[in-house]
Amino acid sequence: MARTPSTMLDLGTPAPDFSLPDTVSEQTVSLADFSGKPLLVAFICNHCP
Repeated sequence: MARTPSTMLDLGTPAPDFSLPDTVSEQTVSLADFSGKPLLVAFICNHCP
């Protein structure tokens, strides 16, 4: 596997705003929609060996 430079943010860096489709309401939601509210975001990869 080739080594590539990391694009990971430093710990403690605020997350950049992003938008994703809500599969239940079919609306687009953004990180900014949850400003001031507790939020857990889990990015899961299902193609790892």
